Amino acid sequence: MREDLLVQSVGLDSDEHLVSRIRRRDGEALLLVYRRYRLRVFALILRILKNRPLAEEVLQDVFQRLWDYHEKFDPAKGQLLAWLLTVARNLSLDHKRKESRRAAHHVYPDGIDQLDPVPAMNPSLDPATVQSLRQVLDTLPAEQKTVLELSYYEGLTHPELAEQLGESLGTIKTRIRLGMEKMKHAFHLGLA
Repeated sequence: MREDLLVQSVGLDSDEHLVSRIRRRDGEALLLVYRRYRLRVFALILRILKNRPLAEEVLQDVFQRLWDYHEKFDPAKGQLLAWLLTVARNLSLDHKRKESRRAAHHVYPDGIDQLDPVPAMNPSLDPATVQSLRQVLDTLPAEQKTVLELSYYEGLTHPELAEQLGESLGTIKTRIRLGMEKMKHAFHLGLA
C-alpha cells in the first residue's frame, strides 16, 4: 500500500520508483536506470581512466553496485545520478590505484624477471647480453616486439599500451607474456 502511494506521488518512471523496483529485484528497473544514466556515468569513468575497455568494465561494476547495494542509496540525501557518479568516481580511482601498484610490481610466470628499461645503462649486463636481448627481441612477432619495447624501453603501463595500440588490456597482457616466454626459451636454448 505504501509503495502504491509512492508510485502515485513520484511517478512510474522516477528514480525513486525505479530504485524501489530494484529493491524488489526487478531487473527491468535496473536496465531502465542503466539506459537513463550510462552515458553520463561512462563519460566520468573514461575521463578518469582514459582507457575505453577498462571504463566499460567499471561502468558495469557501478550498476552492479546499485543492484547489490541498493539500500545504500537514500533519495532523501540526494539524486540517484549523484550517487551513481560518486560510486563511479570511487571505483575508477580505486582501479587506477590498483593498476599503478600492479605496474610497479610486475610478476611474470616461471620467475621471469622484468627487463631493465635501458639495458645498456645497467652495469650488471655486459654488452654481449644486451646485444643478445636485442637479437631475440628482433625475432619476435611484430605485435609482441612492439608491446615489449613500449613497455620496457618507454615505461608504458599495460592500460597505456592498450589505449595507445587500440587493443584490449587482456590482449596486451597476453602479448607481453608470450613475448617474455619466447625470450626466456631462446636464452635457455642458447639461441641468443
